[in-house]
Amino acid sequence: MNTKLSEMSFLDHLTELRKRLLYLIISWVLTSVLCFVFVKQMIDFLLYPALNLNPPLNLQILKVQGMFIIQVLVAFFGGFALSIPVMVYQIWAFLKPGLYKNEKTWVGLLIVITFFCFLTGAFIAYFIMLPVALNFFMSISEPYAVSPIIAVDHYIRFIITMMMSVGIIFELPVLSFILSKMQVLSSDFMRKSRKYALIIIFVIAAILTPPDPFTQALMALPLILVYEISIILVKITE
Repeated sequence: MNTKLSEMSFLDHLTELRKRLLYLIISWVLTSVLCFVFVKQMIDFLLYPALNLNPPLNLQILKVQGMFIIQVLVAFFGGFALSIPVMVYQIWAFLKPGLYKNEKTWVGLLIVITFFCFLTGAFIAYFIMLPVALNFFMSISEPYAVSPIIAVDHYIRFIITMMMSVGIIFELPVLSFILSKMQVLSSDFMRKSRKYALIIIFVIAAILTPPDPFTQALMALPLILVYEISIILVKITE
């Protein structure tokens, strides 16, 4: 870090932070509005795994305002996903005065990699984890004389939570890279802390997922994989 950042007063920092947060909120609102325009296509995409089961899930709306709430929810989180590049840029712009010239050249690559990592995690949750989870939970009811009827808003929240959580988890390599470049994190430390990391991983999985052991274990697996990838990336960075 250079001395320019230290020369800024606390009020300057606060003003700059407020400006960056304002830009971020505006971008989030605009991308959410854009997603609301295409919300039907997005909801159809989210419903596809449930309707593609054998037999298909019986999804129902149990509230008068249920479908509107779902549309707002999908647009809101879709807007968050699309605004990730803006979010990364605003963080970089806030830190820019304190970076060296060679560090400032990272921003373009960092924005692309961050967005790519999030999309990778979200699509792994959608195409791999979600079908496994749905088939498992629906198979439990087969021996019983019951017909699963799922509230569509509960289903949408379940799939969004899973996609967003895994997407955010896949940002760990980016965070590890940044911390290693700042000489805060080392591959040796990550290797020696692996057993503690596993405990933290299962705690995080329990927080991010519904309260059932199967989904928590399903969430913990990509967390472990991403942690190991982060160790390799930090080692390469070193």
